[in-house]
Amino acid sequence: MERLTIKDIAKMAGVSHTTVSRALNGAQNIRPETYAKIMELCRTTGYTPNAAARQLKRSDSGAIGIIVPDISNAFFCELTRHLEWMTRQKGRNVFISSSFYDYEIEDENIRALMENRVSGIILSGVGDQTYLHLRNHLGKVPIVFLGDNIPEGMVSQITVNNYEGTRMATRYLISLGHRELMFLGGRDFSVTHRRRHQGFLDAAAAAANVCYDIFTILSGSKIEDGYRTGLAYFTHCIENKQPIATGILCISDHFALGVMQAAVETGVDIPGQVSLIGFDDVSFASLPKIQLTTISQPKEEICDAAVRTLEELIHAAEPAPVSCKTIQPVLVRRDTCGPPGR
Repeated sequence: MERLTIKDIAKMAGVSHTTVSRALNGAQNIRPETYAKIMELCRTTGYTPNAAARQLKRSDSGAIGIIVPDISNAFFCELTRHLEWMTRQKGRNVFISSSFYDYEIEDENIRALMENRVSGIILSGVGDQTYLHLRNHLGKVPIVFLGDNIPEGMVSQITVNNYEGTRMATRYLISLGHRELMFLGGRDFSVTHRRRHQGFLDAAAAAANVCYDIFTILSGSKIEDGYRTGLAYFTHCIENKQPIATGILCISDHFALGVMQAAVETGVDIPGQVSLIGFDDVSFASLPKIQLTTISQPKEEICDAAVRTLEELIHAAEPAPVSCKTIQPVLVRRDTCGPPGR
């Protein structure tokens, strides 16, 4: 497909290319209806200011953009901190934004960064539909994608083996003697979460005499989501006189922290009655009063790979081939796990 030029947009809008240029540069002396028409055409076609010029010769502005779903999430906060520090060591400025798990905001953030002429973008996507907007921006600016929520081969990608992470956690619980397992949490629209679910299901199914299931009532992975899900699960088991799983995996450390609070309120003892494992290994997981067993995503390794890949793309004389690097997670044993009934 040929890439659009400013003259193409002008022809679609029925105006001169000078008018389009003035609109894109924020000129005030343009009729509102004309301005709105130009902006809508740019949005629907994926055209961004100066895209054609950057196609011929991409200059290095010295700045990059970082977009994550939620900067308040401890994992993304720590990830962003590493990315910013490593990028600044290379003399670059950094623009940071959150998409708030909203595809439209995510697309607006990408457009804003491109209009500010960043040299590259590191993006952690909202979910499995991120690619629908992202495909409009391919070839206009180097992009490195963090995570699984994108079709393979679309852009260069750095991800952690989420499937292996939960498979490892499940096997660990089984090795401790647990035969009643439960996975709490997960978003259906997240490829990452689906892979974590599948790792749990496959490892549990491969073991002898293991009962297992997935229990989720909310699509989020925040502390509050974990608390409400844990409360619903423990209460349901207690009120219906059903056994509580002795080994529980959570979709994230944030989620696990909420489950720990729900356990306190319902009288469930961790780890005496229930062994609990999170995912991410955020900073609070190792606090003395928490000591959460978890699957660690090696954040510094992820960020180093992302920054190095983006720099290679920015400085490539010719369009570089798409690459994919998968980083292996690590089981971190702490105090929330032990043999059943200890």
